[in-house]
Amino acid sequence: MSSQRERFESRRVGGVRPSQLIHTYGPGAVVDLPGMSVVVAGIGDWDLAQTERIREPRLIGAVRAIPGCSQVSEFRTPPWENETASAMDYWARVGIPVHPFPRWLRCTRCDLLAPVDQRRFTLYVPHYRPDRARYFHNNCHGYKPSAVPARFMVACPHGHLDDFPWVEYVHRGDRCPGGGAAILELKEVGMANRATDVRVVCKTCGSDRIVQDAFGLKDWEHLPRCRGRHPHLQRFDPVCNQPTRALLLGASNSWFAVSRSALTIPTETERIDQKVEEFWDDLEDIDNRYEFDVIVRRLERGRGEQQLRWLLHFDPDDVWTAITDRRDDHGVSDGADHAHSDLRGPEWAAMTSPVPVESDHFKVRHLRVPNGFAKTLDSPVAVDRLREVIALCGFTRIDGPGDVSSVERVERFAPIWAEPSNWLPSAETLGEGILIRLPEARVEQWEEEFEASRRYRELAAAHQAWRRRRGLQPMATPRGRFVLVHTLAHMLIHQVAIDSGYSTASIRERLYCRTTDDSQGEPMAGVLLYTASPDSEGTLGGLVALADPARLSATLREALRRGRLCSTDPMCADHHAGEQSDALHAAACHACLFAPETSCEHGNRYLDRATVVPILGDPVRSYFQ
Repeated sequence: MSSQRERFESRRVGGVRPSQLIHTYGPGAVVDLPGMSVVVAGIGDWDLAQTERIREPRLIGAVRAIPGCSQVSEFRTPPWENETASAMDYWARVGIPVHPFPRWLRCTRCDLLAPVDQRRFTLYVPHYRPDRARYFHNNCHGYKPSAVPARFMVACPHGHLDDFPWVEYVHRGDRCPGGGAAILELKEVGMANRATDVRVVCKTCGSDRIVQDAFGLKDWEHLPRCRGRHPHLQRFDPVCNQPTRALLLGASNSWFAVSRSALTIPTETERIDQKVEEFWDDLEDIDNRYEFDVIVRRLERGRGEQQLRWLLHFDPDDVWTAITDRRDDHGVSDGADHAHSDLRGPEWAAMTSPVPVESDHFKVRHLRVPNGFAKTLDSPVAVDRLREVIALCGFTRIDGPGDVSSVERVERFAPIWAEPSNWLPSAETLGEGILIRLPEARVEQWEEEFEASRRYRELAAAHQAWRRRRGLQPMATPRGRFVLVHTLAHMLIHQVAIDSGYSTASIRERLYCRTTDDSQGEPMAGVLLYTASPDSEGTLGGLVALADPARLSATLREALRRGRLCSTDPMCADHHAGEQSDALHAAACHACLFAPETSCEHGNRYLDRATVVPILGDPVRSYFQ
């Protein structure tokens, strides 16, 4: 990561893992470094010469269905260069551009509060210790004490982010009556037990105000309207005027990734694309179809470049199409976008096929149903190898993006670029997993009973109220099978983490839910629990080993047993969807079902233990009796 202080000056100030730039610290996110904080710049400032292309044709079609991404034709990794022993070599100048944010700093000695632009603070970055990068106060009574970020900022639901309005806040919306520039100080109050126990003081006029007021129930009354600022793009949007909300530096709701992901499944097209990418140096100079046919005929006669003999195993028309697509930087044609918008259906078909097809990035095994679950489970599938490609399309603030497949309001998604680009940042991970399947006949029978119950009606009412509060159009409530599969997935995540040795945060869910009346394809009811990592953690075999019928039976039994009783019961069991303003879950809490953000696709919403197992005081017929 490189800090941009001047137009032609950059310094390395820290580092994060490449995958974190997709999941946690993408463009627009604020990174809290040891001595300073920065916001990651938009992808228009990234150095493409140091990136690598990632191919996943199915994902391109799905991304193009998202508003604002119709022009995307490729994915790229974050810029990176191998490190050497010297911090003065070229690798130290390769990275993701960042800008200091918040721009207001506080002197740790005299409590002076001022923005970086006033040049009262100087950035110090040791070449060999970028982790010690910090600002210091230029002349504080003969000393140079550190200056730390003022740990407050404001954001709006449309994705804008701005510095906390210190001058307006301390003067309650007016100008400083003392005339001239306001000189501010930020002092702790009392024991400073909370982060908001600080008071801003104007030394010019004597005004003061405690920051806690900006975090009260009526915080909008104390803060100005949004100015439409995008600090990662160094610009302001023309009109916003939304109410702002005060946030602490490092708050989890300051940045939510809007991303799409796809598993690589073996198809003829995918195999050809991989070969074309692998041997592109030998193919890129072929200018027309005639030259290509000449090369194929020479190979058929046993002549030509022997490393291209793989061309003889595929249809020449398909290979030539892949070459032209690669040259034009288009993974799929415009007409194929709709066909590729359904990501889960082809994955489900590939994993449940009676005769699975293998590839370098896909290998599955069908196993027998664990003892005691013949009526409630279909045969599980051990996924020995999988490859996942994740593309970052944008981000939201304050509220998570929800289901990206049903984007309705473009303004809720903040852009990661100043001008639309034909590429998106992405990450490629390898891993393993277990697919748990539920028999369709039993799921349909249970779903009909559950959707007629009071619990489902409460969830439906809470779902619509949640959308109304955010100005979203009404949308059908997720079906009962979705709540069932999602809850079962969370129960298993917690238990699998105990049995496999992986952390809960490294195990992720991928839900497959589709009813018989859905026109997109065959019904689905199941969950893929998997772990994927750019390094070896995702391929150690600890997770797929649990797919053995004997071990899986023990894991399932223990997960269901633990799900019957929560340590917070009866409070957890008595909770109903809609009881709290944004509660889109019933019997679920941090003690039993909630999972880390990296694990859950839907922000811990639509969970209910009563759908899976019997719980205290509820007569609803659960799926597992």
